[in-house]
Amino acid sequence: MIPDVIPSFAGHVAHVLWTSPEQDRGVLECYHRSATLDMLKKYKWSVEGSQAMVQATGLSHLLECTMPHLDSALLTAFVERWQPDTNTFHMPFGEMSILIHDVHYILRLPVDGALLRYDSPQPEALKADMCGLIRVGDLEGAVGGKWSTIWYMNGGMHGEGALFRAGELQIKEVEVQCYLFLLLGSTLFVDKSRDRIRPAVNLYLKKYHDVAGYAWGVGTLAYLYRQLGVASRAGGKGVCGYLTLLQAWIYEYFPDFRPNRVQQHSPADPRASLWVCSRLKGRDDAKERLVRYRSILDGMSADDVTWTPYGGHAGVEVMRSLYNGVIRFADVAEGYDPSRCLRQYGYRQAIPRPMMIPDDHFRPASAKDYNVTWFPGYDQFWTMWESNRWAFDAFFTPCERPSDVDEGFMDWYRAHSHPLITSPSVTRQIPRELVSCFTL
Repeated sequence: MIPDVIPSFAGHVAHVLWTSPEQDRGVLECYHRSATLDMLKKYKWSVEGSQAMVQATGLSHLLECTMPHLDSALLTAFVERWQPDTNTFHMPFGEMSILIHDVHYILRLPVDGALLRYDSPQPEALKADMCGLIRVGDLEGAVGGKWSTIWYMNGGMHGEGALFRAGELQIKEVEVQCYLFLLLGSTLFVDKSRDRIRPAVNLYLKKYHDVAGYAWGVGTLAYLYRQLGVASRAGGKGVCGYLTLLQAWIYEYFPDFRPNRVQQHSPADPRASLWVCSRLKGRDDAKERLVRYRSILDGMSADDVTWTPYGGHAGVEVMRSLYNGVIRFADVAEGYDPSRCLRQYGYRQAIPRPMMIPDDHFRPASAKDYNVTWFPGYDQFWTMWESNRWAFDAFFTPCERPSDVDEGFMDWYRAHSHPLITSPSVTRQIPRELVSCFTL
């Protein structure tokens, strides 16, 4: 039976793990661009004043807070619990999610600004914008009916090449735009192309004075939601997006998985930089770690979670986190409803209302065929966010204990979700202890 709260469960990896554990897909490939970020840290500016302009956008700190190493097994274990129908992790004790206030504290990105909207420009126009920016001339050649150049291939611009070309041009505005294009494409909006960046990022960099006014944190969250949804499909092999956000979120809420902390840390700093993540020492195998992580998560209770890691006033300090509607990055839009995760705000979890349903959606087992579409008209919810936000005090009860739920919630949850991952047919003899921080 497919739980009605998560109707796409038939195509979910958790369905395969439960019904056919011998088809376990194993550890996902976790895409990141650490080599590119190392290059950006050492980049020698060609035009005086370019670096100051980048710093003034409030985005340059992404170089320092991006984690150099990812624990692929840990991230995979959480992807297996992500349900894109609700945009939440389905844990044994209820739902949790990465929320707007999490992005604020973990990344210190703006979450109160203009939505990263999308006016559906044609791919040829996006390509022309990028090629025109770095003065590479007319589009060259045609392969399979699609224009292609050494700069722009497979729907993306070679980011590092564009930046070095900008340096040769000695034009400050071009150097700044190309640097930000490469920075954002290598952090917040990582895809699976390895050395190419989708031109949609450039849409929000063309007018320098508008850059600081965008809700970059919300766009980051929308894009990560989508990538988690795609990776949750049984046929998924990898996951992208800003995985530093996901890994840091896990550390904030789940003490069992935390590495060591840095000795000195200012409250104003991004909390992603709080954690010391080093490479795995020894011969511990990623697949074995994944099996152990699954067992630990299956055995967790609500008391094992740090529900309010930033204090109990997240909804007051970051009021946009109470927004209820659609969030967006370019053509990627996702539903957002914080009432499914009340304990993360210090309230008793109640049975949530049904999620908003996209205008078009297809979430099969195949990751390549995954599609979710929301009409652009939903963007007005963000513009009128004060009329589209929850007043938790009026509807819900503050917790006496951080893990509290309303009577009847757990019965409802077990009947409508699939809270366990490991099939009873799989023997589990796995220790609970963990080393401080793993990575492949």
